[in-house]
Amino acid sequence: MLNALYYHKYMKIIIGSESFTPNISGVAISTELLAENLSKIGHEIYVFSPGETYKTDWEKYKNFQILRLKSIPNPLRKGFRVAALSKKDIAKAVERIKPDVIHLQDPTSICSGLKAIAKRKKIPLVITNHFRLDYVISYLRFLKPIHPIINKILTAYLVKFYNSCDEVICPTETVKQELSKWSIKTPITAISNGVDLARFFSYSSPVSIRLKFQLPMNPIVLYLGRIDKDKSIEVLMKAMPKVIKETNAHFVIVGSGDELPKIKKMAEEMGMEQVIHFLGRVDHNSSDLEEIYQISTVFAIPSAIETQSIVTLEAMAAGLPVVAANAGALPELVKNGENGYLFKPGDSDLMAKDIITILSDEKLIEKMKKRSLEIISDHQISKSFEKVQKVYEKVIKENQK
Repeated sequence: MLNALYYHKYMKIIIGSESFTPNISGVAISTELLAENLSKIGHEIYVFSPGETYKTDWEKYKNFQILRLKSIPNPLRKGFRVAALSKKDIAKAVERIKPDVIHLQDPTSICSGLKAIAKRKKIPLVITNHFRLDYVISYLRFLKPIHPIINKILTAYLVKFYNSCDEVICPTETVKQELSKWSIKTPITAISNGVDLARFFSYSSPVSIRLKFQLPMNPIVLYLGRIDKDKSIEVLMKAMPKVIKETNAHFVIVGSGDELPKIKKMAEEMGMEQVIHFLGRVDHNSSDLEEIYQISTVFAIPSAIETQSIVTLEAMAAGLPVVAANAGALPELVKNGENGYLFKPGDSDLMAKDIITILSDEKLIEKMKKRSLEIISDHQISKSFEKVQKVYEKVIKENQK
């Protein structure tokens, strides 16, 4: 029997995800970080994700391999694809790799194929729950009258899927508590997505960064992330005129998504073009990312569906106060009155009030910066991956009995 020391030094791991680079999403980023960091430790990592064509090919990426599976466009999400016809390719690749463990990142097509073969081959199976059902429902607004029925069907599907796995990982205690209310028999472990503290605690020149992005010297309120309907960006937009009336803030919005044209039009109709910079997509691996956090004064996140929020982790690692919706798992990171404020989801007036309160008090800003750094110290990314390894070791041992 292989011992725990062997597992810690070397494993063959397949990671399945319907969302992976070049997609922009929290799942894509967390999956890439997982693959990259596990491979740096010495594990042999293979990521299974959709390709851009109706063809399956291997791709070398950083220090691991990606199996880009033949796919079709996702009808619900522009720019995303679904590998719904790749079961044979998945089975063939798994047979060749002979993994020690398979780690699923969602309960959709690729991961369904991986789950099926894992059960046949008795391969240990782990899944991470990255989302709340509110996220799925947000893309089905046209079916609002039957949302309760959809919610019930999705819950039953997830329970069945998760009960077929050996362990469920989720990023926060909030999500763990939600999942525990369902009829999930599989053990559930909360492990933070984690953040590279050294990367985001930067010492670059703020003046040179502002010149680089052509930004004024005003205090900056930053939103960074996807600009899609589930992120509730319109709440922040409606807060802007109130903030501008009381402060000399400048708003920076970083990211792309289906709602970007609508948000830009909204800014134009509100006459806010002079106080907003839309910087577009910034690659997560780019040094531009940490520089943008560094020159910002406050981080604003109006989304009410976060299972943790990688961007909030990063903002706090950069020492930013955070104004966030009092929903999802955000209250685990944002302590009201300590490192930021929590406002009622959807309430632009309260969001504006909280941003104004912070921007109007330099001592409060410094106090909240310090508190953000204290809270985020428990989320060092290397600790998260050590915990993930322990989960792998556990499920492998249990499958050997």
